[in-house]
Formats: sequence, structure tokens, C-alpha cells
Amino acid sequence: MNKNFLLALFLFTGIVYGQETLHVDFETVNADIVFNSWNSSSTFSKIENPNSSGINTSSHVGQFTSGNDNGIGIGVIGSTEIFQTPFDLSNINYFKMKVWSEEVIDVTFHLENNPDWGNNFEVTQGVFEGQLNQWVELTFDFSDFSNANMNNIVLKISGANTTEGDVYYFDDIVGSPLYPPNTSTNPASGATGISVGSNLKISTNSKFKNTDGSELSDLSGAVSLKIGGADGTDVPFTASINDAKNVITLDPSSPLENATTYWYGIIDNALAYENGTEIIGANAVFTSKEASVGPVEEMLFDFDTTNTAVGFESWGGTGFAKIANPDATGINTSSFVGEYTHAGNDSGLENSLVGGNTPLTALDFSETPYIRVKVWVNKPVSVMVRIQNYPDYGKGFEQSIEVTEVSQWVQLIYNFSSVTASNYDRAQIYFDRTGSGESLAGDTYYFDDYEKTNIAPVATFTTNPVSGTADFAVGRTLEISTNLDFRNLDDSDITDLTGKVALKTNNANGTAIPFTAAINETKNTITLDPDVYLEGETTYWFGIVDGTIETSNNTVVTGVSAMFTTKAVVEQTLVDYETFEGGTNFDTWLGDECDFDAAFSNPFQDGNNSSATVFKYSDTGGQYANVRFDLEESLDLSTNSSFSLMVYVPSEGISGAQTNQISLKLQDGNAASPWETQTQIDKPVVLDQWQEITFDFAND
Repeated sequence: MNKNFLLALFLFTGIVYGQETLHVDFETVNADIVFNSWNSSSTFSKIENPNSSGINTSSHVGQFTSGNDNGIGIGVIGSTEIFQTPFDLSNINYFKMKVWSEEVIDVTFHLENNPDWGNNFEVTQGVFEGQLNQWVELTFDFSDFSNANMNNIVLKISGANTTEGDVYYFDDIVGSPLYPPNTSTNPASGATGISVGSNLKISTNSKFKNTDGSELSDLSGAVSLKIGGADGTDVPFTASINDAKNVITLDPSSPLENATTYWYGIIDNALAYENGTEIIGANAVFTSKEASVGPVEEMLFDFDTTNTAVGFESWGGTGFAKIANPDATGINTSSFVGEYTHAGNDSGLENSLVGGNTPLTALDFSETPYIRVKVWVNKPVSVMVRIQNYPDYGKGFEQSIEVTEVSQWVQLIYNFSSVTASNYDRAQIYFDRTGSGESLAGDTYYFDDYEKTNIAPVATFTTNPVSGTADFAVGRTLEISTNLDFRNLDDSDITDLTGKVALKTNNANGTAIPFTAAINETKNTITLDPDVYLEGETTYWFGIVDGTIETSNNTVVTGVSAMFTTKAVVEQTLVDYETFEGGTNFDTWLGDECDFDAAFSNPFQDGNNSSATVFKYSDTGGQYANVRFDLEESLDLSTNSSFSLMVYVPSEGISGAQTNQISLKLQDGNAASPWETQTQIDKPVVLDQWQEITFDFAND
């Protein structure tokens, strides 16, 4: 169940009766618990027991009022505060709940994870004739489900007789106890052959907190990484904790040494669990893998000798066939290749499963950081390779290469050296995923010899803008990229670019321009963001200071720079994109997890906004709810950086305790994942009045 509510709750962790645990009774155990629906459909109230008789003579119960969407139900708000660890279904695998109804209904008891509400399962029981108008106890048997880190309860009530506004009652939720708080480590203690590029994780089924009960944000002095044992030599690392406060990650500043024993963990009594218990013994000892000797070139798929019986498949219509090589010349004279038939959408291909499992062994990118694929295209397109986990396809890494050599076989080399995960074991490939190459359904491309290697390609560098560019917008950032990774000369990660890059007027000896420099997560692109707008019609130089950094194949970077000239600055003018009078100007209005009407009669006409029609936006409760439109041409924020709109938010249309605000995002609509490079401004909203809100992407 997806929700964003914050409520202060008085809670009890539950009362145990034998193995059964009483989790909710609205009186002594979680008396102030609150259930709610994330789309404000069904509703909850704590009330006096309307029928204190039979098996339930308690004073207070929960009231469930049916809404217009009974598939959502009501879930516990602040569940991680109520249920501080998951339910232990291995101890007892059922729940019981008392229910009162005056009509035949189905009652669904839904268990889910918070915050991963997509991880869930549920059981349904009925209240039948002969059980009406009395308290009955229903038992929900979860023995058919594996224990999956469930820490929230959602209740759903429906049936043929259920209509909006119908009222039902529930009480005394009893079932699986909660796990005691504990930790786990990855790699586990005693593990051997661990990748030297791995991150180290310490997880809990509770939450990590400071020992004084405050929220944990600074891990200084709380975790450690050493060679040998707890008293060994310190190893530099960066520590972080996730938003759920249940996973601590240690990221070594440099690759670990091969064939070496390491100790890592939480320093005893430095942190506590959610319930206040101080943590002791949360550590592990492991040994890194032996170093590879010499070059490694391992074929994953070649359609002739390796995994020849394994095909590729698609979830979105992309076609695959193993065929005779249509152009057995140049660098690829093999007999068979893979044929890729474009589906006219953004789907691709992934290797098929064998016996329900992927035929690949998980790749260790610290050992073989490069993926090589041969491709054949008949027009310039982008080819993306992705390696991901099976079955958790949300975990993976991808990279795209623009192919400009047509009607011949070319070998593409993808750099995966920034990947620290060691559980990616399924291969994908996409031709022209974004559609920038104007591929149509039925267009065919070919691929072959999908392999991993530790042989680095020759380092190449690109700049944006390229040297010699004229009419460059004065408000844009500058980029320097490599096909490998940038790193410090001592092989450590770059965290500070001071003295390593420069921006100057005219040439390398010109006047220095102040800027902010950053390097992306994959360490292959450096961005220079001038602190002020550049001058119009002026020549600038930017680049990497010779001899200050290197690439991951030990190439010391020299001579990487560019010169460009900015365009003339013109006075900013405003463009009316949309007024909603007489319809909409755009055919591309789209929405996610929301409803909208682009020609809705203005329900709040006043002096601030007398328009007859407006755009109505109704958030249905999704985490990424939004509306958007596309423009045919890219925006030039150097000449027009401000956007404004009128907005009215009625107070009766909102729920929860979130900040009342509106966000405006600008994205690259041609990118495969536009949100990854978006820029966003948030502005507060005053309720119950029309107001004009301005977003200035130059100054906000």
C-alpha cells in the first residue's frame, strides 16, 4: 500500500498469548492506531463498540466505511512505528480478526512490506448468512506463502451487496509475533571469493537509530572496515544509510586487495535498534577473491559455440530469431547471429531462462568490467546493453553507444567498471530504444558475440560543447566524458575536482571563470556549472588540467579540452504555452497515477482568475503522480528561464500531512529515463485561492 502520512501514535508492541500475538485491540494494545486509504476511498474510525455482546464485549472497535474503490482498502499508517520488525510467519502463519457485518461480505487480510508495498500477499475469508449481526472471528491462513519481510496490515472488505457508505466493524487482530530485532551482513561472515569491487552492507529487520533514540544520519565513528580483524589496519571508506534506515552501506574508497581477509561491522554500542536496544556483535569477516592472471575474454552468447540453445525473448513485442549470418565479412565471419526485430516501442530483448533460471553466472565487474557486443545496423542508431538481476529486474546497469558505422559489423565496448553489485546475471540488448533513430516496427538489426572481458579499450574523450562550437547558450553546463572511468592518480575515487578542471576566457591562459564541478555516479562524466551566466559572444576554454587525473586503464589524462563561443544574449520574452480556453494547445498531455481534464469549467472564478475553463488534476495517490506535455523543440533556458502558472488547491481535496507544494520539472524527452537528468523546482502553495506561481530555472 503506497502512502505518505506522518502521524504521532502511542503504541504497544503487542501482547503475546502463547505463540499468538495481540497486535490491535483499540484499548490497551495500539489503542491509537490509525488505518487509512491512500486514495481516500474507504475510511476508518475508532468508535465505541456498537454491539458489545457474544465474543466481543470490548469498549472500542474499528469502523470500516466502504468507499468507491474497495480494491484499495485501509492500511496502518506509520506501520514501521507500530510493527518495528516484520511478522515472523515461520513461528505462526495465520492471523485472526473479529468482524461484525449486517450483510454477506468478503474480508481480505493483506500483508505487505513498508516501504516496498509491491511486496505483498493476502488471504480472503467470508462472513455468511447465519453469521450476520453478530461478532464472528475469521482466521486467515498464510501457510501457502513464504515469509517475505511483511510489516504492515491492510484490510479490504467487498462483496455483491457492498455499496459506498456501507459500514462494518473489526477488532482484536491476533497473529504472528514480530521478529526480535537483529542484523545481517552481505558478504556474510566466513564468505570467501568476494569481489574486490563489492560494497559491504549491514541490514536490520528493524531500524538503525542513535543510542539516544534520535534519527541516524551521521555514521562517523559508528561503523568500521579493517584488514584482518577488529584490531587491524583501517581501510578508508564512505558510509551511508538508506531512507528506510535499515541498510548501512560501506563503499571502500579504492578496490580491496585480492586474497585478503577483511573485518567490517557496527562498533559495539555505537547504534541501537528501533526499540532502543544497543547493537552488539553486528560484524563479519570475509576474504576477497584471488586476482585474475592475464587477460580474460569469456563468451556469454555467440549462437555458434556458447549457449547456442539459449534464445532471447521480449516483454514488449521485440522479435528475435537465430539466423544465418547475413553479412559474414569483416570482424564477424561466424555462421549464426541474432536477428533483432524492432517493435516500434522501447522494449528490447533479454536472454531466455533455462529450467526457470538464467544460464549466466553472476558477473563480477571488478574482474571483467567490460562487455563487448558485435552489432550490424543499416542506419545510425543507439545500442544499449543492460545487465540485471534475475528475478529482481529493477536492479541492473545499462549503457548506450551511438553506432554510426552502417552495413558492416562493428564491435561495441561497454564500461561496467563502476558497478559494485555482484548479482547481475541476465543480459539485455536494445536497438534504438528512445526512437531517436526513427526505427519503425519491423526494422531489423543483428547482434553477435556477447562477451565479458578485462581488456580495456583505448581511452577516448568527448566534450560538450565540442571544440569550435559557436552560438552556445550562456546558461548551459559543460561536460567532459570518457568511455572508461575518471579516477585519481592513486586509483582512488574522485570526490574533489579542485585543481583538476578549469574554465577560462579566450584560451587556457585566460581569466579563470568561477564554476562548480561535479562527477557523476559512474565516474565517466565531469560537469562544470558556471556560477554565473557566461557573457554573450565571448570565447571560452574548458578542460582537464594535464596530469591531474587518469582513466581506469591507467591512462594519465592530458590534452582534453575545448574552445567555444557563446551566442548573443537577447531579452527574455514570455510564451503562452497553454490557456485551456477553447480546448488545449497540446495533443501530448499525459498523466501518471492521476486523472485530468484539460477543459474543465472553472469552479472558482474570481478576480485573480476569471477564465471559463481550467485544467483539473486529480492525484490518485501514486508515488510518482504527475501530468506532462512534450514540446517539439528543446527549451533554451539561457533566453527563457522562467515559467509561471495559475493554481488553485481546495483544502477539502487534500489529505495527510504532506507539505502543500507544486513541483515543475524539465526533462529530456528523448532520454530512455528522462527523470534521471531532470531539473526540478518546488514552490509552496496557499490553499483555497488562485495564485500565480513562477519557477525561475536561472535563479531559484
